[in-house]
Amino acid sequence: MKKIFFIAVVLFAQFTFAQEQETVSTDEKKCVLPKMDLYIGVGGVFYNDFTLNQKIKASGMPEIRETMPELMIGFNSLWEKYSFDMDLSSSYSSKKNSTTENKLASGTLRLRGHYNFVNKSRILLSGGLNVAYTHNDFNLYSRNNDINLNDLNPENNSGHVSLKNDIFYAGPSLAFNLKRKEKLSIRLNVGYEFAFTNGKWKSDYANVSNTVKENGQNRLMVGVVFF
Repeated sequence: MKKIFFIAVVLFAQFTFAQEQETVSTDEKKCVLPKMDLYIGVGGVFYNDFTLNQKIKASGMPEIRETMPELMIGFNSLWEKYSFDMDLSSSYSSKKNSTTENKLASGTLRLRGHYNFVNKSRILLSGGLNVAYTHNDFNLYSRNNDINLNDLNPENNSGHVSLKNDIFYAGPSLAFNLKRKEKLSIRLNVGYEFAFTNGKWKSDYANVSNTVKENGQNRLMVGVVFF
């Protein structure tokens, strides 16, 4: 009796496993994997304003540029009706006068989710939402500053202000793809992003008094990517 019961259990287990394999196989046939591509691109970021510029201007020094070039590298997933991007980008600007100079370096992580309004063999038009996180490093310094390596006491060296902030953005975006060849696509990205965190300026090297926030800052981003 025990042998019969054991054989019955083994047969039942084998039958169940076979059914599960068949179900997985059937589901796999129904599952459509997205087309995935790496891309690189260039573009520009156009800020409406930097609140910090009010402080810089009042001190008689060069203001932060509000138009900056941007380089990006990213990853795209394309379904029939939807497309998703994740990219990393960097931008840089500098401006100087006879005595001082400023430099702003920014790094951005951007996520993009789109609905494909048109998805043809050679053309794709999509629209949706950008969500982005940006870290800014700002340096303002005297062009005539000297550093004496025989005297590195910070109390005896000055002429340099270092600030940073972090901002989250979100806003609408559009993309237009021109698929010129089987292995090459060119896409134009356009988005308008609104800052929804305060972006308060602070420093790793000092306490910042009378700081300002960039929570009213918006920006237009335009980019061309190749994949």
